[in-house]
Amino acid sequence: MDPRHRRALLAILEDVERIDAYVASAGPRWQDHDMAVDAIAKRLEDAGEQAKLLPAEVLLLMPEVDWRSLKGIRDFLVHNYRSVVVGIIASTLDDDLPVLAETVRRFVASDDASKG
Repeated sequence: MDPRHRRALLAILEDVERIDAYVASAGPRWQDHDMAVDAIAKRLEDAGEQAKLLPAEVLLLMPEVDWRSLKGIRDFLVHNYRSVVVGIIASTLDDDLPVLAETVRRFVASDDASKG
């Protein structure tokens, strides 16, 4: 794997881990805490930005991930943050982040295993 692509994938995993930590720290009502929402949104934005650094041939190797939506939420957060509905962020965390994290972890581990 190209080192730039590996760095982007590892950054996505870091973003997901931070999001999980923010949710855990804020508790089950994290949606009521502006600081938690802001931190989570920033990490989602960054994950989408990292996804934009990955070429189509890498993304196609992980079809389980809705890369288009990840990039789209990044664009929405950057350009329309004041209009963000927290429920959209929450559904992204519930529906998309577990698949993203598991798929990227598996892909990076597979690449590591193939090297040695």
